[in-house]
Amino acid sequence: MPAPDAAAPRHPPATVVVTQRIRPGQESAFRHWQDEVDTAAASFSGFLGTEVGLSPGSESEWSVRYRFDGADSLRHWLDSETRRALMARGDELFEGAPTQYVLIDEGRDDAVTVAVSHPQVPGREAEFLAWQRRVIEAESAFPGFRGSEMHRPVPGIQEDWIILFTFDSSEKLDRWLASPERAALLEEGREFRDFKVQQIANPYGSWFPARGPGIASAASWKTALSVLMGLYPTVVILTIVIAEVWPGAPLWVSLLVGNVLSVSILTWVVMPVVTRVLGFWLEPDDPHDRRTERLGVAVSVGFLAVAAIVFWLVTRVFWTLP
Repeated sequence: MPAPDAAAPRHPPATVVVTQRIRPGQESAFRHWQDEVDTAAASFSGFLGTEVGLSPGSESEWSVRYRFDGADSLRHWLDSETRRALMARGDELFEGAPTQYVLIDEGRDDAVTVAVSHPQVPGREAEFLAWQRRVIEAESAFPGFRGSEMHRPVPGIQEDWIILFTFDSSEKLDRWLASPERAALLEEGREFRDFKVQQIANPYGSWFPARGPGIASAASWKTALSVLMGLYPTVVILTIVIAEVWPGAPLWVSLLVGNVLSVSILTWVVMPVVTRVLGFWLEPDDPHDRRTERLGVAVSVGFLAVAAIVFWLVTRVFWTLP
């Protein structure tokens, strides 16, 4: 839910990620309550936007990101009576207390990012930082590692150390998490092992933006099938056009041109249409509605089947094309 009049921030933006597990049967009530919270947050100075979605691998744990233009604006929202009243009213919707992470900069849009929160270690900060550097050095040697960030405690709004690290796929992340190298480092730093781990993912970036407050992000398998719907006809049409317009093009050149065009067309033309058409299925009002699930799959698979038949007729029956 982007702020309609958000100005360019002068300070490093601040993000708070709140994770809560919803009680069974409270999904609808949660949506209405979250809608109120998002609307209230949007009325505060410095608000930049919010994103709501199911945590990866969970059907009842929801993560909400609130972005503000700086730590002061975020603190004003977190400490407000408005938020306290809303949180108190929503207590009955959740199992247990929420988990909260505060990040003082703009969150990245990588494939799989993990946030690890460590309590402060008074008098042992240098030892803790040296151990963290060894952890980062070890994980950076693993395939798929994209980078890491360390966020110091922020008095008044974030009492823990927050360490972010990103891998380009869940499989490569799991390889690091289960590795003997990590196990050895955890044993080495056993006095710092009182930490919490939270995975944060946002696949396909801006092709599937947050649609509004209280609306879940689409499941990964749905976004993958939706991308295939847009990608298949786009690639086929571009391949035919390039072959007809430039029949003697070297393979490496035609592939480069085709990829540049396909990504551009998908981002600014095709995927906005696909996500709008499939919105009822990608982000349904009721995530447990099996009828909507089946209808979305039928539409997606049916479109791909029809597209395949059409392209076969065009390239093999009516004309002889590549």
